[in-house]
Amino acid sequence: MQVAPLRRGSRWAAVGAAAYILWGLLHLGLGVAMAVPEIAEGAAGELEAESLMFFVCAIVFGAQAITVGWCLNRVGDRFGYWLNLLVLGLIDAAFVAVMVLPGHVDPVGGWSGPLVWAVAAVASTVALRRTSTR
Repeated sequence: MQVAPLRRGSRWAAVGAAAYILWGLLHLGLGVAMAVPEIAEGAAGELEAESLMFFVCAIVFGAQAITVGWCLNRVGDRFGYWLNLLVLGLIDAAFVAVMVLPGHVDPVGGWSGPLVWAVAAVASTVALRRTSTR
């Protein structure tokens, strides 16, 4: 698949794509770091199996963020915009509600993904609006 070059004046698209790729790398790295030992040891019970499934989902959504960010968001594609905006936004909203707010994860680490997503969402929105007005 050949990726189109950045259009003139799409610095915001590049920033949005870079932030989505960073989001993906954070989640992909976390997922792999946590899932590999779980897979090696095997899921002994339901709680371990649910944890493993959470980390596998982090890997998949991380890979999505990287792929969509690189192939679609950086060129200002509308489908890529909505795909990463909605899917990753819903994932982060659920994560904050279920894990961060109740205190199950460290607040600094817990808010890092949603904050990177917010940067990506704002930059991608600015890029899309500027592209549609030209």
